[in-house]
Amino acid sequence: MKCNLRCYGCYAGDYKKGEDLDFEIVNRVINEAKDMGIFFFVISGGEPNTWPYLIEMLETHSDAMFQIYTNGTLIDDKTADEFARLGNAIPCISVEGFEKETDDRRGEGTFRKISDAMDRLRERGVIFGFSATATRENNEFIVSDEFLDYYNDKGVFIGWYFNYIPIGKKPDLDLMPTPEQRNYRRKRIIEVRDTKRMVVADFWNDGVLTDGCLAGGHAYLHIISTGDVEPCVFCHFAADNIKEKSLEEVLESPFFKAFRNKRPYNENLLMPCTIIDNPQILRDAVKEGGLTPDTQRFGVHNYDSRTGPG
Repeated sequence: MKCNLRCYGCYAGDYKKGEDLDFEIVNRVINEAKDMGIFFFVISGGEPNTWPYLIEMLETHSDAMFQIYTNGTLIDDKTADEFARLGNAIPCISVEGFEKETDDRRGEGTFRKISDAMDRLRERGVIFGFSATATRENNEFIVSDEFLDYYNDKGVFIGWYFNYIPIGKKPDLDLMPTPEQRNYRRKRIIEVRDTKRMVVADFWNDGVLTDGCLAGGHAYLHIISTGDVEPCVFCHFAADNIKEKSLEEVLESPFFKAFRNKRPYNENLLMPCTIIDNPQILRDAVKEGGLTPDTQRFGVHNYDSRTGPG
């Protein structure tokens, strides 16, 4: 969760910064996952390039692929050379738009740094992508031809879209895209897949492709830097810690089973999320898992047992 930037709206903005998982624990978890047949891992933060074992982990697990969400500012020539040498990392660099939009959120000079990072990766033949958070302010722009053509020319292979969720650092409900904006983005992404030379994916609007929400160990879970295991990167609740239990034991927890047993959450797979689309599912899972603010390892902000988080 350590990071060299301080961006508003960061989902991880309120996590503790002082702890890191050591290499031995991460190595053990990856091996346990591979024993289950899992060979694709997502690394996020904070900023993953601040973790001193990142390259060692990639090299140790050369039979697996790692998608790395990064702000891109620490991808220098040496790091780009290592990604090219190893060939099993896909950096996905966070952008808000172009220079003004990105620097307004991430700090002056950030856009130039990530632009240079993309050039380094393209020149070395590294597959990379972008990651964009859709807000009420930029929803239409980040799926525009102008935006996509620019990043296509930069060499982007995959583009990820995430609907803004009001959690983390300074949550703001007014930044959430409206339902109409969310639907516009959904339809626009379908067009983009037919017309642009890049893969694009939307973490919410593609619920129809994933048979709904993946959280709670159905096909996905999130381990944070303290070792706590969350059902989803945006869902800040944890019943177990990977330092104390195996991956298999965590997956069989009542908390995670509560998510899986309720699938599908509704008949409309365009509304898959337990936080913003089906909040009662999250509230019920928290209750069934025996979680309360008192037992939370890292705290839940504005939690009310009657209404849930928020």
